[in-house]
Amino acid sequence: MQAVIPAAGRGTRLGPLTGRRPKPLVPAAGRPLLAHAFDAVRPMVEEAVVVVGYRGERIRERFGDTFEGLPLTYVEQPEQRGLADALACAEPAVEGSFVHLNADNVFGAEPGGAANVRRLVARRCETDADAVLLVERVSLAAARQVGVVTTDGAGQVRDVVEKPESPPSRLVQTGCFVFTPAIFEACRAIESGDTGEVELSDAIARLARGGRVETVRLRGWRRNVNTPYERAAVEARLAGERARRASSDRLDR
Repeated sequence: MQAVIPAAGRGTRLGPLTGRRPKPLVPAAGRPLLAHAFDAVRPMVEEAVVVVGYRGERIRERFGDTFEGLPLTYVEQPEQRGLADALACAEPAVEGSFVHLNADNVFGAEPGGAANVRRLVARRCETDADAVLLVERVSLAAARQVGVVTTDGAGQVRDVVEKPESPPSRLVQTGCFVFTPAIFEACRAIESGDTGEVELSDAIARLARGGRVETVRLRGWRRNVNTPYERAAVEARLAGERARRASSDRLDR
């Protein structure tokens, strides 16, 4: 299985941190955001397809052809036109079902990103779904900022709405998925929204209307890093986890 990691954006909300480097190279807890994403997918995949754009040469220079034994392939998104467009750019490099993880996702240590990705892959194998979404329950205020998921009584996805003013639920997608190649047709079939971007939420909603889309609840914590505040919050939380582990190790001796 492969992973697709969109890493083409600049990340303007991070301000001067992305003036000379792409967002995926912004450090969090001493490591680039993209390295955190690689850690999450590496145990479950044989290759990562990285979609680059803004200052993509910096990402190629930083990571080269492998990351800790994980082969890397790069594809270009000529214009930053949204996640669905970025994913469509990766289609020629992808065979079969694959993991999709946004490059700005950072997971906590326990159970960690790899454990959540493993659960997504397992659900896809169990159900033969067209897509499996890692989801979490958030506040209504937070739901207005992301893709909101509605499900039926059996837990299958019926719709995904991007940044709704009045969220139909508090269940949201997290930027971590397992897709079959059916997602590429859905990405090609949708049009850009008011922002000029082609939203992945719209492609997933289209897929749900004609196929089977499942969900898996996030275990542990994770956070998108879009602003300096979110970066600081992630660093503080990871530092707290490290301190607790160190204290536990001392007590076990």
